[in-house]
Amino acid sequence: MAQKKKQQQSARERVRAEQQARAAQDQRVKVVFRSLIGVAVLAVVAVVAAIALNQGGGASATPGNMTDDGVVLVGQDGGVDAEGSADAAEDLPRVGVYVDFQCPHCLAFEQTNMPFLTEQVEAGAIALEVHPVALMDNASQGTQFSSRAANAAACVATHEPGAFLDVTQSLFDLQQAATQGSVNDDVLTGAVSDAGAGSADTRACILDREYDGWVRDATDRALADPDLAGPSGRFGTPTVLIDGERFAGEQTPEGLAAALGL
Repeated sequence: MAQKKKQQQSARERVRAEQQARAAQDQRVKVVFRSLIGVAVLAVVAVVAAIALNQGGGASATPGNMTDDGVVLVGQDGGVDAEGSADAAEDLPRVGVYVDFQCPHCLAFEQTNMPFLTEQVEAGAIALEVHPVALMDNASQGTQFSSRAANAAACVATHEPGAFLDVTQSLFDLQQAATQGSVNDDVLTGAVSDAGAGSADTRACILDREYDGWVRDATDRALADPDLAGPSGRFGTPTVLIDGERFAGEQTPEGLAAALGL
């Protein structure tokens, strides 16, 4: 009888030992699993951070010669410049234009009105405020031309503001090629350089997409501003302001001249 009880006790101890061993194994598996999850999460965070860095500057990278997300241009020495123009523009009628370089309506506005507006700026009759935004990245075959062109414009405003208007025209000239997805970095920097902004600083700024974060933030601010919304209740491009008020008249030289009292 005593022998039988001893055998039963030994069996229970073996079962208990096996259970403890399984529990310990399960605990080790859980620890390893949690560790793998932790490593995976850190890897994802690192990848996301790398992507963000490769896509350009953060929101804190603000372009030079910008006021309220726009570059203010006035006539200087027989031409057009942005350096120090904010103070010079205080007493002038002001035309503000929000543009997306991938936007066909913006291209039409530029072709119709920019010669007139440039002439008025050069004559010292008005100040022109240009706001690059990026609404149409999905229209350039995955090349994000809207954002890259807006970043390029911000780079020029910062480093070579005297060439800004010529560069904007060149960026619009790339629109058809961008629609086909054929505007790579060499094409973009080449067009900017040919338009008169060929410094090493400007090129590096464009290639590094230094103001990508600013482009995103400025576009979000425009989309969220009720004063910029059109009849549909939404912001779109081109949006034109006369002395800070949304202009709903004819977007022609005659319509703009009448609104400006010229």
